[in-house]
Amino acid sequence: MKKRLTFIFCIVLIFTTLSTIPASATYNDEVEFRSNIVYVESLDRGTVIFDKNANKKTAEASITKITTAMVVLENCNDLNETVTATKAVLDTLAGTNSSTAGITAGEQLTVHQLLSLMLIRSANEAASILADYIGGSEEEFIVMMNDFAKARGCKNTHYSNPHGLDEEDHYSTAADIAKIIKYALKNETFCELVSQPSYTLAATNKRGESNHPNTNLLLNSNSSYYYEFCKGIKTGTTKNAGRCLASYAKKNGYTYLCIIIQAPYEDINGDGYPENFALIETKKAYEWVFNNIKLKIVAEPSDVVTVLDVDLARRVDHVRLVPNKKATALIPANVDASSVLIEPIAETLPKDLKAPVKAGDKLGKANIIYAGDILYTIDLVAGEDVKRSYTAYTWHLIKSFFSTSIMRAVLVLGGIVLLIYAVINILYANKKRKDRIHIVTTDHKGTPTKHAIRNPSHARKSGYKRHAKYKRNFKNIINKLKIKSKKSKKRRTRRR
Repeated sequence: MKKRLTFIFCIVLIFTTLSTIPASATYNDEVEFRSNIVYVESLDRGTVIFDKNANKKTAEASITKITTAMVVLENCNDLNETVTATKAVLDTLAGTNSSTAGITAGEQLTVHQLLSLMLIRSANEAASILADYIGGSEEEFIVMMNDFAKARGCKNTHYSNPHGLDEEDHYSTAADIAKIIKYALKNETFCELVSQPSYTLAATNKRGESNHPNTNLLLNSNSSYYYEFCKGIKTGTTKNAGRCLASYAKKNGYTYLCIIIQAPYEDINGDGYPENFALIETKKAYEWVFNNIKLKIVAEPSDVVTVLDVDLARRVDHVRLVPNKKATALIPANVDASSVLIEPIAETLPKDLKAPVKAGDKLGKANIIYAGDILYTIDLVAGEDVKRSYTAYTWHLIKSFFSTSIMRAVLVLGGIVLLIYAVINILYANKKRKDRIHIVTTDHKGTPTKHAIRNPSHARKSGYKRHAKYKRNFKNIINKLKIKSKKSKKRRTRRR
């Protein structure tokens, strides 16, 4: 009798961002945030640490300029091309109280200079000038921005302008912004631009050299907000978006992305100066995650997750399922690996597994669970070879052969043919009996003997060509029987 063995070991397997499926964050209750939207994700493993309102549609202010920059970088072959600022483009921002770099009509700057002013100084007019130059018009450039977002898999993002000022149909989510940033971080020019604490603009045809500090004060070593491990990206501020900051930080081999939107801006220490909670809580999130979350090995490829029954196997009746590589997990530093569980996904496991099975064959998937949340989906593979029993396999082939619909049809047809053949034989035998004459004679003891002789009148119908000869033979047989019968009577008379 086969025995089904099931072992659930404490395990989690983290793949790269492309090979894993982040789910809801586990640590939302660990840290209190006043910001309305908070999203923190490991860029190394794809693990989501915090996801407060991560899928809520919201204004995103100047975080929009990340997409603007990427559309420019992917559609401009020469960043040293010169662009002239026009009054028509600058007038689109009139009365908006926008963040600007003081660009004036007729001023000539390179695409690279405009990108620097847009990403570092958060200059809205630089975004509009680039949009008009790259797209031919701001409207066409916005179409390019929306196409870019869709290509990144953003389903809850729509742009109405290139700079991020509040508009009714201009929105995104922290989860979508994370997709865009992870893509943008693959671009070296983008990473270089957003990491600068400040930018010095060389003299132009309209002004002398000017310095522009980065609005992301986590990069400014002279600021109280300074955080040495932050590598930059983009701030934002509007009435609907509140204070915003999208950033990433690296420390001790770990890299995290943090997005905070709709953060308060208020005085918390009574000094008369309001504090930017987007900066404060970004730093708070980084410090917590770097101090409390560690990458740990929680299982080896030799650890058994579960077992599956195997048919047609030789000497064994099951195969062990294991992770296909060493399993690691980002979990709290003070938590033992036994708190992380793996549960096979039943619908991914084969229902009728047959030998042979090779070690390393992918046989199913499993959910990785910590504190009740599904964190990832991993592949399960065979832990050893399972050889085939050729006796069992041969019997299986025979059963399979006779169980096919074609074979069933052949068997039914064969039965019908045999039945017809039997009926024909019976009919033929009856007809043959009718073609015979039965003569009864007695021997000298008076014992009757029955003789069956074919009726000569049917000979022609039966295909006999020598009918006349057959008829004479028939008469001779009759005469012999008569003579034999007379002799028998005489013998009986003498004995009497």
